[in-house]
Amino acid sequence: MPNDQLHLEAKNGAAPGQRVLVLTGVLTISTLFAFQEFTHKDQSEALIVDLSGVPYIDSAGLGSMISAYVSREREARKMALVGVNDRVKMVMTVSGVDQLFRTYPTIAEAEKTLGAAA
Repeated sequence: MPNDQLHLEAKNGAAPGQRVLVLTGVLTISTLFAFQEFTHKDQSEALIVDLSGVPYIDSAGLGSMISAYVSREREARKMALVGVNDRVKMVMTVSGVDQLFRTYPTIAEAEKTLGAAA
């Protein structure tokens, strides 16, 4: 079923050391493995995860985002979210982790802010 898939597209960010990961589809227990594999292997200084194509995440998908965030923070690397819709934001708020992530409305804003902080 196409609604139960997740497509990942990785590209270099605007500044050296930045990586943009564009997700399209749902981030759920049945689709999170590719996301987890990518985030564990990625060694960029700043990872920008574009969620504008993600209509829904479940608690397992949120857990995989938290895991990626924690492991990057432990290694003094940054992670930011872009294009978080109201439904995804609600899952983050109800779970109490909405303040954990830096969020930006656009990739360009995240690139600019994370580039200045590097």
